[in-house]
Amino acid sequence: MSNLKAIDQGENDEDIEIYKKNKPFWITTAIAAEIGREELLGATFRDIVLHIISLLFLSIYIFSQISVSEYYITTALKNSFDIDEDGDFFKIISAEKFWEFLEEPLTDALYKTRDSSITDTESMYMLNENRVLGVPRMRQVKVKSNSCQIHGYFRRLFVSCYSLFSNIGEDRESFGLKSGTAWVYSDADKTESLSYSGTLSTYTGGGFYVDFSTDKNDTEDLIGDLKENLWVTRGTRAVFIDFSIYNSNLNLFCICKLVFEFLPSGDVKPNFKFSPATLLEFQDWRFWTLRFLLYLFGIYIIFCLFEEFREIIYFGWNYLAQFWTYIDLSVIVLAFMMIFGTEYMRIIVPSYLEKIKNKPTAYGNLEYPEVAYSTFKVIGALLLFFVYIRTFKYLNFNKRMAQLNDTIKQCSKDIMGFSVMFFVAYFAYAELGYLVFGSEVKSYSTFGFSMFTLLRTILGDFDFEEIHKANWIVAPIYFLSFIILVFFVLLNMFLAIINDTYSDVKTDIAIAPKEMELIDYLEQGFKRILLKLGCRVRTSQPEREPQHNTNINKIRDALVKCKFEEREIQMYFTRYEIDPLKELKKKDIDSFFEKLALEDEAKKAEQQRVVKWQDFQRQDAKLIELERSLATLGQRVQELLTTIENIQGAKKKT
Repeated sequence: MSNLKAIDQGENDEDIEIYKKNKPFWITTAIAAEIGREELLGATFRDIVLHIISLLFLSIYIFSQISVSEYYITTALKNSFDIDEDGDFFKIISAEKFWEFLEEPLTDALYKTRDSSITDTESMYMLNENRVLGVPRMRQVKVKSNSCQIHGYFRRLFVSCYSLFSNIGEDRESFGLKSGTAWVYSDADKTESLSYSGTLSTYTGGGFYVDFSTDKNDTEDLIGDLKENLWVTRGTRAVFIDFSIYNSNLNLFCICKLVFEFLPSGDVKPNFKFSPATLLEFQDWRFWTLRFLLYLFGIYIIFCLFEEFREIIYFGWNYLAQFWTYIDLSVIVLAFMMIFGTEYMRIIVPSYLEKIKNKPTAYGNLEYPEVAYSTFKVIGALLLFFVYIRTFKYLNFNKRMAQLNDTIKQCSKDIMGFSVMFFVAYFAYAELGYLVFGSEVKSYSTFGFSMFTLLRTILGDFDFEEIHKANWIVAPIYFLSFIILVFFVLLNMFLAIINDTYSDVKTDIAIAPKEMELIDYLEQGFKRILLKLGCRVRTSQPEREPQHNTNINKIRDALVKCKFEEREIQMYFTRYEIDPLKELKKKDIDSFFEKLALEDEAKKAEQQRVVKWQDFQRQDAKLIELERSLATLGQRVQELLTTIENIQGAKKKT
């Protein structure tokens, strides 16, 4: 206790020097949290500055990759093919409608002539300003005629059966004219097309394909031949029309895919995908500025990587028990992936464009660069998201700023336990809606759609009339019971748990002792710099004697390290009459240590009064021996009394 007193009062310089020698050389925010308040504020300030700078650099780089022109070019393409909720594109529900679309709207959109005032070489243009790279390609995938089984009752009525598309049931046999790529199967290595995930199936990149011509009349003749020779059959499961365009005004590519799924039910489900992409960049001052910001961010990520290695060495297996560990690792991994993807795109894109340039009458395939661009675009978005979330990590130095983190941390177990009951009820209503309304209502047609529909119902977005038409008996009971049980009861219990925990957190903050804030730390550091520069700084009396205020913080830090809770620390302060909000004087510190010394002396005196175990055993043995002697003496006295009684009886008889 005397050593503790000497350290706290700053009287033992040797212990302070030992502490400085054993202090970790490289302190991260997580390590500083276990050392002391001043170290935590110093590490936090350093990390906040680096984090804000890196966040600024990354935000500039990511947002510069996206242009509002991407939205307008996709909107223009939709209008060109009449793609909207009420447009003709989604009215294609049969093979006849499909061929009508190929013969007029498609060819009219792809082969529009440019204005006579424009002197560019004649080629395929869309909306006058978007040049089609190469030529479009139309590809279909098929299934075998025996890809499913026919029930025995109907085998006389149906000879063939065509199932949903699958790799096992895919038809790769030549058909029709049996010559040319339109009638002979080509695998994905030859077509260089990627798989596509549709409504009911995932379709491979192979199939039967035909490339359009650069001339509109030749393309119309080609479509007429395909229609006449029955290119689309009962086994057809999907037809893809792929082409790529480039807008020189915007320096923007757009990879387009029109999809027509021929479902086993007999109808056609059209779909589309327009993917704008900036695959080429001008190497001007803007390009090199953004690339410089990206590389600076990469240097910061390398610094973060070394910090993670430092924490692994310091914490060991406890490193995996920290929540922010996984956020930091996600940022590091995504950052390296984005930087790698940026350089990778710069290498592969020119090779694909060179192929299109050398073969202008072949299919301009940019599917793979588009997928890579979209993937790295999503990676960049996720990276920026996690970097923004990471900002909460550096707000924990201030208790008021960390209210959200503390609330979530304290109520996480209660929420996880209650979530089990909530999701049991939620899944029960989802499967009920799927089974009862799934055959008639689109929003309940799959179990996943049913779950999202219920989520929208919780948020107030629902269509009761739709499910009421599907089943007028079950719908009211289903809807009302869900609203009462899930919305009014279970959801409000979630809010009650969070609200109760938040109240406890605010109470803990209110009764917590005043700690050094970041602004105080910065002010002290600024004054130290002024003093080193030779400037005289006038300080108030409390600032000239800061050691007493820091002592209570050290006591508090020591109790926290010993796993004491906030209420236990307050009981400790109450026992020794310590007021955390009161400015302590030297006499208060001396009184505190005198009480501790008196407690030590009282414990020693109490220990001296306690009988040792060996003495207790010795006294116990003596008592046992005394009891035996008394028992023997009592027996002899009894015998003596018996003898006396016998003698007296004999005398009376005589």
